[in-house]
Amino acid sequence: MAQLVTMLVSVAGALLVSAVVFIGANRAVDSVRSRWPAFTASLGVLAGLIAGAVVQHNGWLPRGPAVGGPLKEGWLLIGAGGIAGAAVGALIGKLAQPALTRRSHWEERLRPWVFVGPALVFVAGGLVLPGLRTLFLSFKNGTRGREPGFTLEHYTDIFTNRTFFTFEGWPSIFTSRLFIVGLAAAVVAAAAAWASSSLIVGGPARVAAATRLMRALKVVAVLLVVAVAVAFIESLVREPNRSEIMDVLTVIVSSRITLWIAVVAAALILTAWLAARARGREAELDWGAPAASSLVVVAAILIVFGALSTLRGVVWNNIWWVVTVAGLSTVLGLLLAVLAERARGERIGKTLIFMPMAISMVGAAVIWDFMYEVQPMGNQTGLFNAVLQGLGFTPRGFFINATMIPWNNFWIMFIMVWIQTGFAMVVLAAAIRAVPEELTEAAEVDGASRAQVFWRVVMPQIRPTIIVVVTTLIVIVTKVFDLVKATTNGANRTNVLANEMFDQLRDRNFTSSSAFAVVLFALVLPVMIYNIRRLQRELA
Repeated sequence: MAQLVTMLVSVAGALLVSAVVFIGANRAVDSVRSRWPAFTASLGVLAGLIAGAVVQHNGWLPRGPAVGGPLKEGWLLIGAGGIAGAAVGALIGKLAQPALTRRSHWEERLRPWVFVGPALVFVAGGLVLPGLRTLFLSFKNGTRGREPGFTLEHYTDIFTNRTFFTFEGWPSIFTSRLFIVGLAAAVVAAAAAWASSSLIVGGPARVAAATRLMRALKVVAVLLVVAVAVAFIESLVREPNRSEIMDVLTVIVSSRITLWIAVVAAALILTAWLAARARGREAELDWGAPAASSLVVVAAILIVFGALSTLRGVVWNNIWWVVTVAGLSTVLGLLLAVLAERARGERIGKTLIFMPMAISMVGAAVIWDFMYEVQPMGNQTGLFNAVLQGLGFTPRGFFINATMIPWNNFWIMFIMVWIQTGFAMVVLAAAIRAVPEELTEAAEVDGASRAQVFWRVVMPQIRPTIIVVVTTLIVIVTKVFDLVKATTNGANRTNVLANEMFDQLRDRNFTSSSAFAVVLFALVLPVMIYNIRRLQRELA
């Protein structure tokens, strides 16, 4: 209770001092034109207070016995400096008064700094100076930063320690089920792009062939979705007594035959494209086609999932978090924004989807921890394990079961996706509504379908907003800490950079903790620079 009262008093004192300084600075600027000596006296007070604080801090004056107490605290010396500065400033203002035009010019120049100055002070005190100190500390020897000399050991340890970063097992990426299916999806996407281009610029025979190809590709796309679902369910359930259909589909997904089929198909498509180019025919790939662009996104997600679920370490985990949460939240948010557009109950639906944003990360972790909960025996109380038990499968610990590694990370990521999807949906829904109706109506008059209107007209218009959503989510997810801390505390290979930084700080290893903080900042910095540059281009 005493600590709470002390904190409240400190906050109130800081607010009071800030208000007094702001009002005083405003009054001082007001006096530039009409009361010049008062303005110079204000500057003298500020200079005297700073000089008194410097003298007191360095102990340049001896402390007498009569004033030892107050002088030891520094208040008397600082106050004396302020009084002396006020007297000197007022005297200077009386002796030398500039012309009225010059004082008016100075007042106009100083007025903005009354508002900008406090902001710069807070930014410098709360961000710049601590950031520089953290950077300096990350290069110091030892754990406390008190030993002489500098070193790169803390950074090299992050990227050489197998717990933090390693490329071990990278060949397994190319035999991963997700990677193989993703590669097949990329091949199908290329074929869809070629077929879409043929429908636009090809002759009658080529259009007929492209139409048949597009129909076949739709079937292949459905099979790919089924294959991914089967692979995901198989990795989740891992039951010894599966059905024959499950066994057959799993073999198809995980077999190297699938990889060779994808490679051969890619080679055939590339050969056909080069042959068409050699004959002078149009053979462009229309990546803007709905089927092609959708499959490209799916292929990218699957390939990245296949790679990042194979590579292990804190750094790779963080990258997996960024790709998964930023990608899925944006895709789901866009899907929900499109489905809810002008639908019945739109406001209620959007409100319910946006509500998780009002829950803290720790609160969301507690809620989902109950849903993932597993009981060693008897009836299950967690929602997911109750469903598994009802279907006849063995309940499993989504966070603590070693057989779930590395997919226990995904179940924690899903909590963040649940929270951030509402944010993406609201922002993207506003962007979709801002698209001029004249553009969509003109496309419909030209005979475009609803899918073509969305992909060809709406998507290019909302692309800047999508970039804003993605970059914002990247910054948020890169420094994720609360969810991991509240669910697993980094156990079972679920650790991330921010949690590792906290663990190092808890162990009083200040230099290593500072190095992790600098790495986090370095990961976020390019995204921030990109956003600033993009905003400057839009305003130019």
